[in-house]
Amino acid sequence: MMPPDCCLCEKGRETGDDCELICFERTESDQEWHVRAASDQGFVGHPPECEWFCHGHVATARSLVQQNLALALAHLRKHERWMLIYIDLFDRDTPPLVQKSGVGFESGFLEFWDQMLATIEVNGTRYPSDFRLSFAGELPDYSLERGGCELMAVKTFLSGRNDALAIEQQIAKAQASEMRTQGHPGVVRYLTTLCGQFTEQAAPALLKNRNA
Repeated sequence: MMPPDCCLCEKGRETGDDCELICFERTESDQEWHVRAASDQGFVGHPPECEWFCHGHVATARSLVQQNLALALAHLRKHERWMLIYIDLFDRDTPPLVQKSGVGFESGFLEFWDQMLATIEVNGTRYPSDFRLSFAGELPDYSLERGGCELMAVKTFLSGRNDALAIEQQIAKAQASEMRTQGHPGVVRYLTTLCGQFTEQAAPALLKNRNA
């Protein structure tokens, strides 16, 4: 069995992060491996259709389990690459910088929210920093309007909650799902609807029945 290290990032044993083994559709060669393994009691090895994924990439992997492993990984590396771009609003002459990059929409949106929530205080104070999430291919960048209310709404809702990180992960997971099915408009629409529910419902409906 291969060590439990995420195949899409550096997380795993050395970072203290738990990873989950996700299995994909078997190819003919994968099936042959299982036939040999079943007929030989001394046969050992790692199922060829399975790979390890960290918490930030489990949902990403599960979105493609109907494909074989090679096709799924190729799809992710081609279509779900992202870069988190830092924008210095204090020194306008500083060019935008790539702060982090990775694979998988869930991890990209989570990195985006981690950084964006740190640019604002609960009292509304904003720091002179901004971020945008840039994607591979023709997908438009994702960012929040500087004068919009969404960032403050999320910051206020999460403030003081013991499950703040879990909710942040839920938002990232939901936006990733929207990006796959509805594209950029779906991502924007989800957040707008969710922020409206923050003020209307103690337990927003869009956060129910979603695994963190």
